[in-house]
Amino acid sequence: MATNKENLHNQEWITVKGARTHNLKDITLQIPRNKMTVITGLSGSGKSSLAFDTIFAEGQRRYVESLSSYARQFLNQMQKPDVDEITGLSPAISIDQKTRSNNPRSTVATITEVYDYLRILFARVGQPFSPISGKRIKKLSNQEILDFVFKLVDEKRDTKKAKKVAGVTVDEMQVHILTPVIRGRKGEHYQLMYDMLGKGYAKARVDGAMKDLRKQIKLTKTKKHDIDFLVDSFAVHEFNDNPEDVRLRLGEAIEKAVDASDGMIRIVLETEDGKELEETLLSAKLVCPEDGYVFPEIEPRLFSFNSPYGACPKCNGLGTKHMFGEDVCPTCMGARLRPESLQVFIGKYDKNGDVVDDEDGCKSIDDFVAMKIQDAYEFMASIDLTEKEQKIAAPLLREIENRLEFLMSVGLEYLTLSRRAHTLSGGESQRIRLASQLG
Repeated sequence: MATNKENLHNQEWITVKGARTHNLKDITLQIPRNKMTVITGLSGSGKSSLAFDTIFAEGQRRYVESLSSYARQFLNQMQKPDVDEITGLSPAISIDQKTRSNNPRSTVATITEVYDYLRILFARVGQPFSPISGKRIKKLSNQEILDFVFKLVDEKRDTKKAKKVAGVTVDEMQVHILTPVIRGRKGEHYQLMYDMLGKGYAKARVDGAMKDLRKQIKLTKTKKHDIDFLVDSFAVHEFNDNPEDVRLRLGEAIEKAVDASDGMIRIVLETEDGKELEETLLSAKLVCPEDGYVFPEIEPRLFSFNSPYGACPKCNGLGTKHMFGEDVCPTCMGARLRPESLQVFIGKYDKNGDVVDDEDGCKSIDDFVAMKIQDAYEFMASIDLTEKEQKIAAPLLREIENRLEFLMSVGLEYLTLSRRAHTLSGGESQRIRLASQLG
């Protein structure tokens, strides 16, 4: 009977007994575990038969057999190799000596799966900016809008000008909640105003002036107009006197305003005599309050040049005019993605939430993959994230950094992540494939 020491010694080796796969002649051998072993020999001597078709095949077969029957149905079952016994074998990974990929869509980032994690990262914590005004687009919930109004009132309340009526302090400043339905559109808009009156709206702010919808409003057909319909108004002192009632009413007004304008709401704070003190346009959807640009929903496929949803509509995600050509697509300039995909950034922002426009500032996904691997690794450590975003991004950043570290450890820090697979040398291609399996 073998002793414990002998069993431990046996586990330090992969022992192959009676291997007869292909042209192997009943070979028996031992290979040390956790060490680099080279199998050499003449062409046709059975090197691949031993390494791939015997040792790897048996390791993979045993691993697959350990999975549930449900999981096994999705995997290719390998045949048991012609061998008497193999001991000391762990689940195995095989990287054969293939030539580089000729797929025009493959890049260093896609082969190593860095791009897959990048797409999720940008979809989860990326910040969209309008391609027209360059302003950050922030999507607010109804609760966030409500909290903003209370904060605004608290900041702008002027206790010195407040009046006292029967011993109660009354601030006559008004807060108006409006829904901006028409923004910079030509027309008389008579039918719209008539319909809104029928829905219960009594007043509208037309080109900056408050109008009574029950009276005739004439607009010049050839001029552009802005029309906001008044949803509700509050006296500032109500926020102190009846905060719970105001919160309930305000919540209903916000919901009504957002629904009527497809996501937009305008908050106007004015004095008793109608002088505006503050005006804020907010968005409950991905709509720029400055220019009205509607941003598509940000999801991983928005950043995929292999998906019709994210690919440049001109070159279909190739980045070139022709499939195997070198002429850059004039629409995406080689980025492969639709314009909106390039307007989502991660990195550093200034105090106003705008992009820090310098070499170490914010990057789009195209900017990131255009960086050298060493620079990309350093950039990942410098991005600004809120506490909530850090929790979301932590596992994604870890996977990306692990892969970038491995690429650097095999001497590929000089490559860019956007480097096309068919332009890599044989050695570079093999090291990248190694990184994709072990990184």
